[in-house]
Amino acid sequence: MTFLPEAFIQSPLFGIALTIVVYVICEIIVDKFELSIIPPFVLACPMIIAFIYFQEPYITYEDYETGAGFINFLLGPATVALALPLYNNRRIIKENLPVIISGILVATVTGIVSIFICGKMFGASSQVLLSMIPKSCVIFTGMLGATFNHKILEALKIKNNIAIGLSIGASSHGLGTSVCAGKNALQLAIGGASIGLTGIATSILAPILLPFMESLF
Repeated sequence: MTFLPEAFIQSPLFGIALTIVVYVICEIIVDKFELSIIPPFVLACPMIIAFIYFQEPYITYEDYETGAGFINFLLGPATVALALPLYNNRRIIKENLPVIISGILVATVTGIVSIFICGKMFGASSQVLLSMIPKSCVIFTGMLGATFNHKILEALKIKNNIAIGLSIGASSHGLGTSVCAGKNALQLAIGGASIGLTGIATSILAPILLPFMESLF
Protein backbone atom coordinates (compact mmCIF):
# COMPACT_ATOMS: atom_id res chain seq x y z
CA MET A 1 0.00 0.00 0.00
CA THR A 2 1.30 3.42 -0.91
CA PHE A 3 1.78 6.22 1.61
CA LEU A 4 0.80 8.91 -0.92
CA PRO A 5 -2.71 10.41 -1.12
CA GLU A 6 -4.72 9.16 -4.09
CA ALA A 7 -5.61 12.68 -5.20
CA PHE A 8 -1.91 13.56 -5.40
CA ILE A 9 -1.05 10.40 -7.34
CA GLN A 10 -3.70 11.12 -9.95
CA SER A 11 -2.62 14.74 -10.42
CA PRO A 12 0.11 15.96 -12.80
CA LEU A 13 2.10 17.10 -9.76
CA PHE A 14 2.93 13.50 -8.89
CA GLY A 15 4.93 12.76 -12.05
CA ILE A 16 6.67 16.13 -11.95
CA ALA A 17 7.52 15.89 -8.24
CA LEU A 18 8.74 12.29 -8.45
CA THR A 19 11.03 13.11 -11.39
CA ILE A 20 12.54 16.16 -9.68
CA VAL A 21 13.00 14.48 -6.28
CA VAL A 22 14.60 11.36 -7.74
CA TYR A 23 16.87 13.45 -9.98
CA VAL A 24 18.06 15.54 -7.02
CA ILE A 25 18.72 12.36 -5.02
CA CYS A 26 20.75 10.98 -7.94
CA GLU A 27 22.78 14.18 -8.14
CA ILE A 28 23.60 13.83 -4.45
CA ILE A 29 24.59 10.17 -4.96
CA VAL A 30 26.84 11.03 -7.91
CA ASP A 31 28.54 13.83 -5.93
CA LYS A 32 28.80 11.81 -2.72
CA PHE A 33 30.42 8.76 -4.29
CA GLU A 34 32.28 10.71 -7.01
CA LEU A 35 30.53 8.82 -9.81
CA SER A 36 31.45 11.40 -12.41
CA ILE A 37 31.19 8.83 -15.19
CA ILE A 38 27.43 8.47 -14.61
CA PRO A 39 25.09 11.42 -15.35
CA PRO A 40 22.35 11.71 -12.71
CA PHE A 41 19.52 11.02 -15.16
CA VAL A 42 21.03 7.62 -15.99
CA LEU A 43 20.52 6.61 -12.36
CA ALA A 44 17.17 8.39 -12.12
CA CYS A 45 15.46 6.32 -14.83
CA PRO A 46 15.82 2.87 -13.19
CA MET A 47 15.03 4.36 -9.77
CA ILE A 48 11.73 5.77 -11.02
CA ILE A 49 10.91 2.49 -12.75
CA ALA A 50 11.66 0.56 -9.55
CA PHE A 51 9.54 2.92 -7.45
CA ILE A 52 6.52 2.51 -9.73
CA TYR A 53 7.03 -1.25 -10.01
CA PHE A 54 7.06 -1.82 -6.26
CA GLN A 55 4.07 0.49 -5.73
CA GLU A 56 1.80 -1.28 -8.20
CA PRO A 57 -1.20 -1.54 -8.35
CA TYR A 58 -1.54 1.60 -6.21
CA ILE A 59 0.65 3.58 -8.61
CA THR A 60 0.78 2.87 -12.33
CA TYR A 61 2.88 4.17 -15.17
CA GLU A 62 -0.17 6.07 -16.42
CA ASP A 63 -0.29 7.95 -13.09
CA TYR A 64 3.34 8.93 -13.49
CA GLU A 65 3.00 9.82 -17.17
CA THR A 66 0.26 12.36 -16.41
CA GLY A 67 2.86 14.76 -15.05
CA ALA A 68 6.08 13.35 -16.49
CA GLY A 69 4.72 13.87 -19.98
CA PHE A 70 5.07 17.60 -19.41
CA ILE A 71 8.78 17.17 -18.60
CA ASN A 72 9.15 15.01 -21.69
CA PHE A 73 7.52 17.79 -23.72
CA LEU A 74 10.24 20.19 -22.54
CA LEU A 75 12.86 18.02 -24.26
CA GLY A 76 11.82 19.63 -27.53
CA PRO A 77 12.47 23.24 -26.41
CA ALA A 78 15.67 22.08 -24.68
CA THR A 79 16.92 20.62 -27.96
CA VAL A 80 15.99 23.82 -29.78
CA ALA A 81 17.97 25.76 -27.14
CA LEU A 82 21.09 24.08 -28.53
CA ALA A 83 20.77 26.64 -31.33
CA LEU A 84 22.32 29.30 -29.05
CA PRO A 85 25.82 27.74 -28.81
CA LEU A 86 25.38 26.82 -32.48
CA TYR A 87 24.89 30.50 -33.34
CA ASN A 88 27.77 31.61 -31.12
CA ASN A 89 30.13 29.24 -32.91
CA ARG A 90 28.75 29.73 -36.42
CA ARG A 91 32.08 30.95 -37.84
CA ILE A 92 33.94 27.81 -36.73
CA ILE A 93 31.13 25.62 -38.02
CA LYS A 94 31.16 27.36 -41.40
CA GLU A 95 34.93 26.94 -41.71
CA ASN A 96 34.69 23.22 -40.94
CA LEU A 97 31.48 22.50 -42.86
CA PRO A 98 33.02 19.95 -45.30
CA VAL A 99 34.42 17.95 -42.37
CA ILE A 100 31.09 18.10 -40.53
CA ILE A 101 29.06 16.99 -43.57
CA SER A 102 31.40 14.09 -44.32
CA GLY A 103 31.30 13.02 -40.67
CA ILE A 104 27.49 13.11 -40.68
CA LEU A 105 27.34 10.93 -43.78
CA VAL A 106 29.71 8.34 -42.30
CA ALA A 107 27.84 8.33 -38.98
CA THR A 108 24.45 8.01 -40.66
CA VAL A 109 25.45 5.12 -42.91
CA THR A 110 27.17 3.36 -40.00
CA GLY A 111 24.10 3.81 -37.80
CA ILE A 112 21.66 2.50 -40.40
CA VAL A 113 23.79 -0.51 -41.30
CA SER A 114 24.62 -1.45 -37.68
CA ILE A 115 20.98 -1.21 -36.56
CA PHE A 116 19.84 -3.27 -39.53
CA ILE A 117 22.45 -6.00 -38.92
CA CYS A 118 21.78 -6.15 -35.17
CA GLY A 119 18.04 -6.27 -35.78
CA LYS A 120 18.40 -9.13 -38.24
CA MET A 121 20.66 -11.02 -35.84
CA PHE A 122 18.00 -10.85 -33.13
CA GLY A 123 15.18 -11.76 -35.49
CA ALA A 124 13.45 -8.37 -35.70
CA SER A 125 10.70 -8.05 -38.27
CA SER A 126 10.80 -5.55 -41.12
CA GLN A 127 8.29 -3.35 -39.29
CA VAL A 128 10.45 -3.27 -36.16
CA LEU A 129 13.55 -2.45 -38.19
CA LEU A 130 11.76 0.39 -39.94
CA SER A 131 10.79 1.87 -36.58
CA MET A 132 14.25 1.40 -35.06
CA ILE A 133 16.32 2.97 -37.84
CA PRO A 134 14.91 6.53 -37.72
CA LYS A 135 14.64 6.50 -33.91
CA SER A 136 17.94 4.65 -33.46
CA CYS A 137 16.79 3.52 -29.95
CA VAL A 138 16.95 7.12 -28.67
CA ILE A 139 16.71 6.47 -24.92
CA PHE A 140 19.08 3.51 -24.90
CA THR A 141 21.77 5.09 -27.05
CA GLY A 142 21.33 8.42 -25.28
CA MET A 143 21.91 6.95 -21.84
CA LEU A 144 24.84 4.83 -22.97
CA GLY A 145 26.35 7.78 -24.79
CA ALA A 146 25.92 10.14 -21.87
CA THR A 147 27.70 7.63 -19.62
CA PHE A 148 30.53 6.38 -21.82
CA ASN A 149 31.07 8.65 -24.85
CA HIS A 150 33.61 11.04 -23.34
CA LYS A 151 35.47 8.21 -21.61
CA ILE A 152 35.76 6.24 -24.85
CA LEU A 153 36.91 9.29 -26.78
CA GLU A 154 39.47 10.09 -24.08
CA ALA A 155 40.77 6.51 -24.24
CA LEU A 156 41.12 6.88 -28.00
CA LYS A 157 42.98 10.18 -27.38
CA ILE A 158 40.47 12.18 -29.44
CA LYS A 159 40.69 15.76 -28.17
CA ASN A 160 39.31 17.80 -31.07
CA ASN A 161 36.09 19.43 -29.89
CA ILE A 162 34.54 19.32 -33.36
CA ALA A 163 35.17 15.58 -33.67
CA ILE A 164 33.85 14.97 -30.15
CA GLY A 165 30.66 16.98 -30.62
CA LEU A 166 30.05 15.50 -34.06
CA SER A 167 30.37 11.90 -32.91
CA ILE A 168 28.30 12.37 -29.76
CA GLY A 169 25.48 14.26 -31.50
CA ALA A 170 25.28 11.71 -34.32
CA SER A 171 25.24 8.69 -32.02
CA SER A 172 23.59 9.77 -28.77
CA HIS A 173 20.93 12.35 -29.61
CA GLY A 174 19.83 15.01 -27.13
CA LEU A 175 20.51 12.94 -24.00
CA GLY A 176 24.11 12.24 -24.89
CA THR A 177 24.74 15.73 -26.25
CA SER A 178 23.45 17.35 -23.05
CA VAL A 179 26.58 16.13 -21.25
CA CYS A 180 28.66 18.33 -23.57
CA ALA A 181 27.16 21.38 -21.85
CA GLY A 182 29.46 20.76 -18.91
CA LYS A 183 32.50 20.06 -21.09
CA ASN A 184 32.88 22.61 -23.86
CA ALA A 185 30.62 25.12 -25.67
CA LEU A 186 31.93 24.12 -29.10
CA GLN A 187 31.23 20.45 -28.40
CA LEU A 188 27.66 21.39 -27.49
CA ALA A 189 27.25 23.50 -30.63
CA ILE A 190 28.59 20.82 -32.97
CA GLY A 191 26.57 18.17 -31.14
CA GLY A 192 23.38 20.19 -31.63
CA ALA A 193 24.08 20.61 -35.34
CA SER A 194 24.93 16.92 -35.60
CA ILE A 195 21.56 15.88 -34.15
CA GLY A 196 19.60 17.78 -36.78
CA LEU A 197 21.84 16.92 -39.72
CA THR A 198 21.89 13.22 -38.81
CA GLY A 199 18.09 13.20 -38.73
CA ILE A 200 17.94 14.77 -42.20
CA ALA A 201 20.60 12.42 -43.59
CA THR A 202 18.80 9.38 -42.12
CA SER A 203 15.50 10.33 -43.73
CA ILE A 204 17.26 10.60 -47.11
CA LEU A 205 19.63 7.61 -46.93
CA ALA A 206 17.46 5.04 -45.12
CA PRO A 207 14.99 4.53 -48.04
CA ILE A 208 17.99 4.09 -50.36
CA LEU A 209 20.02 1.71 -48.19
CA LEU A 210 17.21 -0.47 -46.81
CA PRO A 211 16.16 -2.16 -50.08
CA PHE A 212 19.81 -2.84 -50.86
CA MET A 213 20.48 -4.40 -47.46
CA GLU A 214 17.23 -6.41 -47.61
CA SER A 215 18.44 -7.94 -50.87
CA LEU A 216 21.67 -9.08 -49.19
CA PHE A 217 19.94 -10.82 -46.27
